[in-house]
Amino acid sequence: MKIVITLFVALIVTVSCKKPVVKPLPENYALSETSLYPEGIAFSQTTGFTYVGSYYKGKVVKMDLDGVVSDFIIDPSLVAVVGILIDEENNRLWLCNSDAGISLNSGAATTGILAEVIAYDLTTGAKFKTIDLSSLYAGGHFLNDIVMDGSGNLYITDSFSPVVYKIDANDNASVLVSDPIFNVPPQTFGLNGIVYHPDNYLIVGKAFDGTLYKIPLNNPTSIQQITLNSSVNSLDGMLLIDNNTLALVSNNFTGAPFMEAVYKIETSNSWTTGSITSTFTDLKGQYPTTMTEINNGLFVSFGYFPELIDPTSAPNSGFELQKITFL
Repeated sequence: MKIVITLFVALIVTVSCKKPVVKPLPENYALSETSLYPEGIAFSQTTGFTYVGSYYKGKVVKMDLDGVVSDFIIDPSLVAVVGILIDEENNRLWLCNSDAGISLNSGAATTGILAEVIAYDLTTGAKFKTIDLSSLYAGGHFLNDIVMDGSGNLYITDSFSPVVYKIDANDNASVLVSDPIFNVPPQTFGLNGIVYHPDNYLIVGKAFDGTLYKIPLNNPTSIQQITLNSSVNSLDGMLLIDNNTLALVSNNFTGAPFMEAVYKIETSNSWTTGSITSTFTDLKGQYPTTMTEINNGLFVSFGYFPELIDPTSAPNSGFELQKITFL
């Protein structure tokens, strides 16, 4: 009997010590739908899907870990889906609905005016609510990126006005801060990427010149520019990898003499300054926009937006997400 018990225990130990097989992520995910022109992307640990917003078609698709893509949100009110945020705790997907005049559903009534933040059920795609921010600031509007703090407050950048908005946990909307330091020349994009730092401040970036700013939430008007050791030329999406490490996308809309890249930026002084410690330029697509972490792998999307203003461009169906590995 003792021998039998020993063998049984050994069998249990052997089985329990067997490690689960983790399927490696591919280097690229294809988004082959014609004219999708993706912008915002976000991965949900709860559902296992990556959600991708279409800048041109005004819809959201979802992709599983094997790369199978299907429609998720088809809403006629959407024009350009820009920033996307996953709220795992409340099972919601938040997005910015904007119009820069180059989307399929663009029109005179919405171009430079539309400024909506919309919440959908993360499982079913049903719409929960729409919050209109257009009346909060007198100026043009293009809501670009969105982030949430630890208390459920949302923060949104406006690329056509020098404003960061706040929507609190009770859906009360306000201007968190407006400052001339965020101004840019006409016909250019201003504020773009935004991240929340657990030490209770925001980091926002200005697309036009690639500058970064720190906004303390206990005193939002006390804006500090983050000094970098080298220029990033332009700025789009950002992702806080850890408290001291930021990934930042730089793209090129004008054809200026600099390469598109994804930068790794690190700090040793709570984002008073930052140093570029790695630069990834082996990009397989054009006009990188935003990033998400899919099971700890960093992926970037490509928007190919210069094609949208080129009347000679043929419809594109070669979109993808590319895995970024910093050296």
